Amino acid sequence: EPYLAMEWLEGEDLSDRIKRQRISVRESIDLARSVAEALEQAHLRGVVHRDVKPSNIFLVDKDIAQVKLLDFGVARIASLTGSTRAGAMIGTPGYMSPEQARGAKDLDARADIFSLGCVLFECLTARPPFFGEHVMAVLAKILLEDAPRVKELRSEVPAGLDTLVASMLSKDPKGRPSDAAAVVRALSSLGAGD
Repeated sequence: EPYLAMEWLEGEDLSDRIKRQRISVRESIDLARSVAEALEQAHLRGVVHRDVKPSNIFLVDKDIAQVKLLDFGVARIASLTGSTRAGAMIGTPGYMSPEQARGAKDLDARADIFSLGCVLFECLTARPPFFGEHVMAVLAKILLEDAPRVKELRSEVPAGLDTLVASMLSKDPKGRPSDAAAVVRALSSLGAGD
């Protein structure tokens, strides 16, 4: 009979950690780099996750150094066509890119970069960059409003990290880092003193 074998994980997801405890700037950088490394491997294989959010990032043994990116259930393989109807919105409001919110058919790695930018913003500020009383309000903000700068909400964030998060949250995909490898390089270049 068909079966699915899955790894048993104990710990907590990132959304629980954010609610429970403030995440340091260094931990936020390290966590985002780990997620970006996982996305890099997916993107190299033509897979766009499409649902990067705190509840899909698992901290094994509650340790930020042991990160697992979960739930590729709505992932899309770029080389396959017709897997999503044009105009179908896939993902989680609040973390989806503007092109996802518009229901664009052809998403690339930069959609995941936007979502990871939302996650990194939330790690640093303990709040999502886009929120509202209902789904349509959140989607309108994603489409029409720029996220606040991280440094405005947490002054000790280094200028380079603030600039990186702002670029990851660019409304225009061309304004974002081109792929997860670029995010890994940018996060790795931030000084240990930051």
